Amino acid sequence: MKQALVPKFLHDEDLRLLLFGGKGGVGKTTCASAAALSLAHQRPQSPFLLVSTDPAHSLLDCFADSAPPDNLALCEIDPQQSLERFRARHQEHLRTIALRGTFLDQSDVAQFLDLSMPGLDETMALLEIVAWVKQERYACIVVDTAPAGHTLKLLGLPALMRRWIAALEAMLAKYRYMAQLYRGTYRKEAVDLYLEETLADLKNLWTLLRSTKRCRFVPVMLAEALSVHVTQVMLRELEQLGLPVREVVVNRLLSQQSGCADCVEWASRQMLGIKELTQAFSKYAFWGLPLFLDEVRGTERLLSVWEQARPLTQADWPLAAVTPSGELNSAITGHSPVSNPAPLPANSMKLILFAGKGGVGKTTLACASALRLAQERRGKEILLFSIDPAHSLAACLGCEIGAQETRVAPGLSVIELDARAEYESLKRDYATEVTGVFGRGQGQNGADLAFDREVMERMLDVAPPGLDEMLALTRIVDLMDRKRYDYFVLDTAPTGHLLRFLEMPELIEKWLKTFFALFLKYREVFWLPRISGMMVDLSKKLKAFRRLLIDVRQAALVAVTIPTEMAYAETLDLLAACQRLGLAVPILFVNMVTPPSSCPTCSALRRAQGSVLERYRTKCADRSLALVFRQEEPRGFERLRALGRALYVASAAADGLST
Repeated sequence: MKQALVPKFLHDEDLRLLLFGGKGGVGKTTCASAAALSLAHQRPQSPFLLVSTDPAHSLLDCFADSAPPDNLALCEIDPQQSLERFRARHQEHLRTIALRGTFLDQSDVAQFLDLSMPGLDETMALLEIVAWVKQERYACIVVDTAPAGHTLKLLGLPALMRRWIAALEAMLAKYRYMAQLYRGTYRKEAVDLYLEETLADLKNLWTLLRSTKRCRFVPVMLAEALSVHVTQVMLRELEQLGLPVREVVVNRLLSQQSGCADCVEWASRQMLGIKELTQAFSKYAFWGLPLFLDEVRGTERLLSVWEQARPLTQADWPLAAVTPSGELNSAITGHSPVSNPAPLPANSMKLILFAGKGGVGKTTLACASALRLAQERRGKEILLFSIDPAHSLAACLGCEIGAQETRVAPGLSVIELDARAEYESLKRDYATEVTGVFGRGQGQNGADLAFDREVMERMLDVAPPGLDEMLALTRIVDLMDRKRYDYFVLDTAPTGHLLRFLEMPELIEKWLKTFFALFLKYREVFWLPRISGMMVDLSKKLKAFRRLLIDVRQAALVAVTIPTEMAYAETLDLLAACQRLGLAVPILFVNMVTPPSSCPTCSALRRAQGSVLERYRTKCADRSLALVFRQEEPRGFERLRALGRALYVASAAADGLST
């Protein structure tokens, strides 16, 4: 491999951590796997690690049962196994700290430590990476990250975990003070050394993450409007975090010099996307990878990926003029944009979730479906909302949307939930009530002890991750209770985080039950009536949401996928999980199907998709299976309305979509 023709991160021997990130479905796993293989191939005497932090892992699918070289280890982080290892290593220290620093007894502490932790994925992934970096076993760790929003949460965890350590330090402060008072001196104990070591590990990781010499974050994107939007947001946040970014990879680029009219228009749109991003972020080096006509799987194919990379310059990629058609590009190909359209949701349906692997078009189909419902069910009110940390509804619809309900069309309102803001609001309310309790002289026999006050003020810093998303969800449950809307359409996070989200109400409920039981047990010592009431209310709303999810007359999940091997495997996992959770999945949309064509490029893509489509038909024979053909990216109301008309049959039966 010639160094001059590949990105610098593939021949930089100083790198110790190489992360690939971006919107779901842009090819992060392929790029990360190909990079790890290239590094291992170039330096056969050095050990490398390729790790996935995405809950919906696809590393093994990417390697397609082919063995990596001996000097490359693969790891798909299992949050539950990581939690068990974490407990085994640290439970005694945490138990000691809690007993010394709070009014909790042995049984109280045991309850907290035995709870499952919702929202565990990012935390456990970070702790595993901390351990590997500390061990220095690998020349470089290559990380295939979760989709953009959750990756940014992962990268922000060192700061959050420092607050967690500060809360534990506060718990020990009174014990240290009393020991100093009565012994005249304080000698560091095992728990002190544990906290010092943990804090040092986090500091070292944060130093590594911000090191321009030893770390590199490589955004991967497609030259499509939604991917450009997410990449712009990601680059700005990475700059704020101070993480080193030098190269951006633009994947699946077509050649404008060959192919049918559809391909030429597709390539031209890609060039406009590249121009928008390169002008906005001119300081980065942009590298292009071509559209591979066959899915890139297996070590042999992966090893060839970076040989195809080339710098994106205006000379290499001349921009063509594009005149948007305003309609779906079926006008060019002469075929219907959707084959076997689905039935509309039943009149009794209240909640519809659009779910699938990242990058398969969930947001687009959710927007198109919501617009179709608003048009079809005149006089009814629809709310379209998103729980994905990397929101895309505004970019897809082409209008301003925020954390408050926004009316965008007759019968349709939209909201992008801000989970972080909801959590910060809870923390402010909690801090206010704690201040009031100590100000009244209540707590610890009426003594306003600074130690106890600081411990209680920091209690929410050790709350389970994922609580923020549940707090945001209660906004929707409130709207359901007030009956302001007849239908709720949810654009979900990619599969792995969606499944975590669906399981989270039960886990959060257990946490709330434990926390509230402690409030009752110690109400004479420490009682927060307002926060206790909020917890009871949250528990009731989560129970209501869980009941709604498994009511097949009122809730359904619409699965969205694409005709690739990796998407097929992840879709089967999603369907199995929904069956386990009791969630109905009556419709499967297979998106981005290549339409029939005599074009060599389109024909090759269609052949590669054929066997996967046949397996979808076999596995999903009991569901409505609709094929959505590749078309001009539907952005804006007119194109989305056109897509919505094509997705569903012209008229809905009275019972509509049901199981």
